[in-house]
Amino acid sequence: MKLAKLSIGNIKLDNNVILAPMAGITDSPLRRLAKNGGAGLVYTEMICAKSILHNSKKVKSLLRISYDEKPISVQIFGDDAYTMAEAAKTIRDMDIDIIDINLGCPANKIIKTGAGSKLLANEKLVSKILEYVVKSVDIPVTAKIRIGLLPGENIAPRIIKIAQNCGVKMVAIHARPASQKHFGNPNLKLFDDACRCAKIPIVANGGIIDEKTAIDFMKIPNCKGIMIGRGAIGNYSIFKKLVDFFNSGKNLSLTSTSKIERIIWLKKHIEYSTEHYGEEMGLIVIRKIINYYIRNLPNAARIREVFNKINTLSDFNKLVRFFGLFDINL
Repeated sequence: MKLAKLSIGNIKLDNNVILAPMAGITDSPLRRLAKNGGAGLVYTEMICAKSILHNSKKVKSLLRISYDEKPISVQIFGDDAYTMAEAAKTIRDMDIDIIDINLGCPANKIIKTGAGSKLLANEKLVSKILEYVVKSVDIPVTAKIRIGLLPGENIAPRIIKIAQNCGVKMVAIHARPASQKHFGNPNLKLFDDACRCAKIPIVANGGIIDEKTAIDFMKIPNCKGIMIGRGAIGNYSIFKKLVDFFNSGKNLSLTSTSKIERIIWLKKHIEYSTEHYGEEMGLIVIRKIINYYIRNLPNAARIREVFNKINTLSDFNKLVRFFGLFDINL
């Protein structure tokens, strides 16, 4: 099964294996790692439309983008069509390639604002938001949704139809209901049903961690790409490996990652993160995902405990030497 190249409006991707937006995770350093690993497109974490208009310090940091991240999609969220459109215009002026509308976040703090997956229950407002945003910019607009709100529910076909009518160029579907968050298996049957009605590209998301989970989605007609989230953290070469797998047809279990490879990625992540945030903060922001890098290592709990206390690159280098991270038994 060869991967056809994916175009989103006038943006042509090198491949259709994509880094998913992840709140608090897909910052510029991690996006650069994903591009190093072969991602065809990367997303920012979701950004509040109101905060974009207020030009807050945090938003400025979220929108700091390196040239080697492009093409890039900025994901925004909100519950007001006018605010979303104005935020989109602001982003457009920053030389962004694609704007994505979040219609799928299941986090309680986002749902309480009326945004994210909460919007799936209000199709009229979804239509208004998408219409306003598409009309406000001259770059492609996409949307990321959930298959439904509750198990067995399939809202996706109706939302896809609305998106098509509004001029949206691609929809990514997380094939778990919002109530399931990031747990359990994706519902391939409901995803298949959603794809059948689509006249625009559909990209699959949810539980993709290896060749099998990727090909389960790509066998479905009109599934034009796969979007990987947590399965890519610490394993950024998964993008290139999956492209090679689909193009070669050989199942070589290429998406597994060695302990040494994860430590090499960690060092690269620290390099990018300290460049972006400064030395101390660059190390601090990695603490929340350090487990992805050190899982199954000897003394992993102790390594995590020490890592969560270090503030300098010198401390990190001491940690590497002390635990012999490049001398582990593979």
